[in-house]
Amino acid sequence: MDEETKKWLTSDHGPEEKESLLKQVAEAEKQGLYNYTINVPSAWYEIENGIMKGSGKKVE
Repeated sequence: MDEETKKWLTSDHGPEEKESLLKQVAEAEKQGLYNYTINVPSAWYEIENGIMKGSGKKVE
């Protein structure tokens, strides 16, 4: 995932969620995953080949 996409991915999140999202992306890339979903308490993101394919906010 390029830096601009990471910036967009984390723009609407606090420091803890931002850290978690970036850690999940790094782990998925380390594993060589093509498709993966990352989650934080407020949202989820579906990633395909480093590009955001889908997302949603979680409702409490």
